[in-house]
Amino acid sequence: MELLNLLLVAALLLLLRKLVWCLRWLWCYYHSQETPAPISFFHRRTGETFDGHIQRRDKEE
Repeated sequence: MELLNLLLVAALLLLLRKLVWCLRWLWCYYHSQETPAPISFFHRRTGETFDGHIQRRDKEE
């Protein structure tokens, strides 16, 4: 039960991080400022792996 609570707290913190980013993005957009770069759900994860797969697929075609 304790492990489940820790997992739920971790998920909540990740969702709160994303919510803060969304609110910041909306604030910048509304005030005609430069919007922040997108963030991934998981910390230190980028879309580089996905981009690499797409580029490899394009080269194969």
